[in-house]
This record gives sequence, C-alpha cells and structure tokens, in this order.
Amino acid sequence: MHLKPLFAFLAFAMLIAGGCKTNDFKVVDELRAGMSQEEARSTISAYGFKRAEFLTRPSDGWSSVQTLMGLPKRAAVIEERRRTQVGSAEYFPVGHGLMGFGQLFLFYDSDGRLVEFYRHNIN
Repeated sequence: MHLKPLFAFLAFAMLIAGGCKTNDFKVVDELRAGMSQEEARSTISAYGFKRAEFLTRPSDGWSSVQTLMGLPKRAAVIEERRRTQVGSAEYFPVGHGLMGFGQLFLFYDSDGRLVEFYRHNIN
C-alpha cells in the first residue's frame, strides 16, 4: 500500500481547505439597513467583491427593463413587500471557499439608503 502519496495528498487538501476564505458571509454581517450606497459599496469592496450589475429604477417602473440577474423583478418584490419605492439595485457575485459561489443583492431607496439586502447561496 502506498501511504506516503495518500498522506501527501490529504495534507495538501487540508492546507487548501484551511486557507479558504468565506468573506461572503462576513460581508453580510457588516451590512446594515440605512447605510448609504457609498458605505455599502466601500464595505463590499473591502472584502474583494466587485459589482456585476447596477440599475436605477426606470421612470415607468421596474417591469420595463430586464437584467441577467433579474434585478428589476427582485426590486419589484422588495417594493411590494416593504410598500416603499426602490430607487436602485445592485448585484455582486460572491465566492466562498475553494469552489463555492453565492450572490449578494442590495436595494436602496430613492435617497440612496440601503433598504434591504440578502445573500443567496448557489452551491
């Protein structure tokens, strides 16, 4: 039996797994309702995530436009649930671990204050 190669592989795997960062969970803990867009963006970028989509509410409502990640549909749901107008929405792809992937959605009111946000885990 070849234990040395198996041991070497397991040791390598543990080093890689131990070095995995889960900043997508940490960044959600740092966000809070009422933050300005600039505060939220600064917080998110400090964790190394980059915005992939941003959309300002069209004058004729969210149903007039679509994006790859469905920001208008998501914003409309937030508006309906909170009974307030969402002025803009953002999407950040957020990785976690070696192979993990998640999504971070943020919704702001017309004054640019964070109304609601959530993280969705893909894997």
